[in-house]
Amino acid sequence: MRLMNTRKNALLALAGLAMASPWASAQNRAGPAAPVPGQPPARPPVAAVPNLPAGTKEATPVATVNGQVITAGDLQQAMRWIAPAPANAPSTMERQRQLEALGFLIDNLLMEQFLKAHGPAVSKAEIDAKLAELAGELKKQDKTIDSMCKEQGITPDQLVTNVRTKLSWGAFAAPRITDKLLQDYYTGYKDFFDGTMVHISHLALRVSPTMPAAEKAAMQARVAAIREEIASGKITFENAAKKYSQEANGAQGGVIGFIPRKFAVEEDVAKVAFAMKAGEVSQPIATEFAINLVKVNERRPGPGSTFAKAKNDAQEMFTEELFQAVLAQQRKTAKIDVMLK
Repeated sequence: MRLMNTRKNALLALAGLAMASPWASAQNRAGPAAPVPGQPPARPPVAAVPNLPAGTKEATPVATVNGQVITAGDLQQAMRWIAPAPANAPSTMERQRQLEALGFLIDNLLMEQFLKAHGPAVSKAEIDAKLAELAGELKKQDKTIDSMCKEQGITPDQLVTNVRTKLSWGAFAAPRITDKLLQDYYTGYKDFFDGTMVHISHLALRVSPTMPAAEKAAMQARVAAIREEIASGKITFENAAKKYSQEANGAQGGVIGFIPRKFAVEEDVAKVAFAMKAGEVSQPIATEFAINLVKVNERRPGPGSTFAKAKNDAQEMFTEELFQAVLAQQRKTAKIDVMLK
């Protein structure tokens, strides 16, 4: 199961410039499963040192979050840690990397600000204890905190800040997560904890968050009409995906494969898929970036679970989802100015 062995990974990821997340922001489209929480993205074998945006110096502001500045130097550092680019990467890829890295920095700063205002204070003794724990894990890999900081491109002060944020968040969240909430969470996602998988195919027409409502409604009607073609037997789901889908897997008949209840696809899609029987085709499912149809090809039961055995995993997952909910609320109310050229 995905979260069974993440404690060590999360500890070693304390050096990250942002709080690690298994399903952060809008990255969860239909496709491969999301990364393991706490595990930094894989680095390509050949990487170029990221350049600062054109016309900027390290101290140049590239964004402010409630008046707090993010500099071009911060951005360069985040780009190095988050997503090193291959040598000779095209300018469009470089721009995307800049925006992704800036998003991580903004989210990290939003949470630091939130916890400074609302989170419990973290003592030096607590930070020292967590650093000692981290040092012990690194020693098993013949590494030290200093060598890890150099490898990840951060300073010891930044590491301490991240440790403080993580500890403060844990202390903030713990009293808000009751056994009743965890029991309800486990029940709501029992398919995931049981290890149940469904094999799905997918068809999608793309929309954008800024698309006018009338255009989205027209797209929804078009997907409904495609579903009627499938339901009436005029076309198979596979051929409809090849003909209509705007996703890359359309050419393969829209096949995604077996997915777990969480982390592989967007929540709205997963919720519908796991409520269906093999052979069924969903009604149109509207998500942020697409209007979707899903077909369940096969349902494969898992080994099963009990709340007692799954409680620790449920708590870890619920805590992360609470983190994302708080962060989403902060994004809505924060004053964020982006000056990235």
